[in-house]
Amino acid sequence: MTFDYPGYPLKFIQRDWCRDSSDHISTYIYKFYSPITTYHYIVRAEYHKHDVFAIKFYCKKDRKSEYKYSKIVNRGDLGNIIMSCAKVIPLLLGDYPRASFSFAASRSIDSSNNTIEDAPDTQRFRMYKYMIPIKFGFRTFNHIAYDIISSYLLHNRNSESNQSDIENMFKNSYTNLYSLTL
Repeated sequence: MTFDYPGYPLKFIQRDWCRDSSDHISTYIYKFYSPITTYHYIVRAEYHKHDVFAIKFYCKKDRKSEYKYSKIVNRGDLGNIIMSCAKVIPLLLGDYPRASFSFAASRSIDSSNNTIEDAPDTQRFRMYKYMIPIKFGFRTFNHIAYDIISSYLLHNRNSESNQSDIENMFKNSYTNLYSLTL
């Protein structure tokens, strides 16, 4: 596999404040367009306590679906889509220089044959695990892969929070991440 994905330009849309009692503080919302898939995509950088962001994306056409993070567009271009999402990291590091970043790779849903991908080691997770270390290296971040839940953490070496604090916060915030059923 080669790594030649430049990604697409991001456009900042807005910052939404979270008003519940969770550890989720606010969300930075961006969008970009893929000329290969001919779709717009939404990137959500959800800011949590412990100075950590959860990076999520979905195809804008699926925005009303409860499965928007799991649907497969199936038009290719995944490398550029993932690199476009990763472009939020240097943008947010400007304002949050000690921030850490996580990617939880949703299980893919294939509605044509009514199947759901198993939670461990999803297709998207394998892409994250390959591409993120190449894109960001190891100077600023420790890279932690959680194969069993298909999640990836870039733990900032300058963070004031330890890895265990971040893990516990995510366990409490995303309790139903893999309870997906059709």
